[in-house]
Formats: sequence, structure tokens, C-alpha cells
Amino acid sequence: MVNATEPKLSILIVDDDENILLVLRQSLEKEGFHVNTAKSAEEALNTLQRSFFHVVITDIMMGEMSGLELLVEIKKMNSLMQIFVMTSHSTLPRVIQCMQEGAYDFFEKPLKIQDILVSLGEASRRAIRWRDLYSRHSVLKEEK
Repeated sequence: MVNATEPKLSILIVDDDENILLVLRQSLEKEGFHVNTAKSAEEALNTLQRSFFHVVITDIMMGEMSGLELLVEIKKMNSLMQIFVMTSHSTLPRVIQCMQEGAYDFFEKPLKIQDILVSLGEASRRAIRWRDLYSRHSVLKEEK
């Protein structure tokens, strides 16, 4: 559940499986999150160019562009973007590669919503810290 003192995160979910998109969207919206979906990495990149999201949750195994390739492209656009990856074919090397490329967490399918909610709680706390740090930095720049 979203804490009243934490910002309501905006989340982009990327998966070529429409059932995953639907179930995850409904589950997270019920918890108070703002959720958009994309059916491909290309659609996700277009959406990210037009809108701000705190978190991207992406499948690794998708069509023309994999979730790992998407992760790399997103990090080029916004190095602070919090990205979580999910897959039904997890292997230790894949997990390590995703984390090395900047993923914050990794979920195996079938998904456990409670695990995702715990990670989103951590993402919310990071967003608050980054916002506070940015605010302090802005104040210091104005004082100079």
C-alpha cells in the first residue's frame, strides 16, 4: 500500500504479454500507483520521451528489442530512472547483467505482487531522497 507521506509513483510497465500488463496494472492501481503500459520496447521509448515516470518495470524477453536493450536505452535518457526487470527465464548471468546495466530489482514470473510492492516502497523512498537532495542543491546554488 502507498504510504500517505510517500509520493504516488508513476510507473510504466512494458511487456508483450497483454495479460501481464492487465493484471499488473490493475494490482498496482488498486494500491494507489499511477500506471501506464507499453506492449513493446519501442512503444516504451516513445512514451518515455513524452511523459515522466519514476519507475519502469519491463520484461526481458520481448520482440525486436529486448528488455535488457530497453534498460540500456532508458539509462542513456535518464541515468536515475529506477528500472525493475521481470522474466520467466531467469538465469544468474542474466540477473547479473541486468544489475550491471542499472536494474534496481529483478522479478521472476509468475510474479508475486507483494515482492513488487516492497520494491516500489523502496523506489518511493529513493524518489523522496532524490527530490530532497535536488531541493537542497537548488537552494545552495541560489545562495551563492
